[in-house]
Amino acid sequence: MSETGGTSASAGQTGSTGGEQGPGGQAGTTTQTASGGQTGATSGQAGTTTQTATGGQAEATGGQAEATGGQAEATGGQAGTTTQTATGGRAESTTQPGAGGQNGTAGQSGTAGSAEQGGSVVGSGGSSSKSGGTTGASGGHISSGGITSTGGLSSGGTTSSSGGSTSTSTSSGSTGGKADQGSLPAITVHLAGDSTMANYAATTTQEGWGQEFGQFFVSKVTIDNQAQGGANVQTFYSGKWKTLIANVQAGDYVMAAFGINDSGTTHGPVTVPNFTAELSTMADEVAAKKATFIPTTSSPLQVWVGGKETNDRLQQYCDATIAVGKTKNLLVDDLNARGVEYYNSIGETAAGKLEFNGDKAHFDKAGATEMAQLAAQELTRIGSPLAAYLK
Repeated sequence: MSETGGTSASAGQTGSTGGEQGPGGQAGTTTQTASGGQTGATSGQAGTTTQTATGGQAEATGGQAEATGGQAEATGGQAGTTTQTATGGRAESTTQPGAGGQNGTAGQSGTAGSAEQGGSVVGSGGSSSKSGGTTGASGGHISSGGITSTGGLSSGGTTSSSGGSTSTSTSSGSTGGKADQGSLPAITVHLAGDSTMANYAATTTQEGWGQEFGQFFVSKVTIDNQAQGGANVQTFYSGKWKTLIANVQAGDYVMAAFGINDSGTTHGPVTVPNFTAELSTMADEVAAKKATFIPTTSSPLQVWVGGKETNDRLQQYCDATIAVGKTKNLLVDDLNARGVEYYNSIGETAAGKLEFNGDKAHFDKAGATEMAQLAAQELTRIGSPLAAYLK
């Protein structure tokens, strides 16, 4: 029973275009009963079967489909090549025995229709099943379950309850992978931070990771890198923050990474409570612009003890950054943790090659690129909506 409208007729029709199968086994225009395949009740109709071409006739005294309920009975004749005949072609098989009793390419729903018992499609079980798919347990079963080779049903549905599904069961569907990025709106990612994030002139080989961050996003993302060398969270807020927040539009993102200068003496220190308060104020101002604030822990300093990267100086500021995220219900990009893991995985010697002139905090191009990639990958790990824009 073709689920898209297969009904029983009484005139042996085999197809939605009305080809009748008369006493001589004539197959009219039966072309691929995709959605209107009818199974006959009194004259051996085939449901979704026999993609015969226009006018193809199949005559046989032994290959004629005669039964009450669609049984394919024969006195031993092969049902010739009854489908996919050329225009006007006749396929005759009066008593031709077959070695395999194959319905030629006929009665063929896909790869099937072979009779396994000596040249005839016979047997008490040789009836077309509910879908017109199988033709009997002892002779002439549809070997692949009544599958039409090109999908049978145009909508990709199944042809019966007996397993007669189309081989291409759906006409459309997702191919997996990322969501359609073409429908994403254009946005800007604003960066607030210190020298480890900042942009540098082409006259130096030093780079901040924010300088390399944009390469990991699709073209709908613009990077506004406002990071400034020597800044801690307080000096940045009283200075370049005003420029940054003025440019923020609804739907944008702001990533703020501080801690290195806050934890030092040259441009700090900033107490942890003051650090937390300033970062929280930034979060509130971004939310007021209907944008998303992503607290970001600072990239790690390269401080090695016994061949292991330590994080003692920065840890309390990383903890404070994570706490702000929890308090404000924000996702935190924990670049520091990912950076420490990475340094320990490659070892002190290899990590040293990523530094700018042996500096424990700053990067050359390779180091900046690695940190930028870790920050981008962390967006996926934490489930940030910004990750939808990653390449």
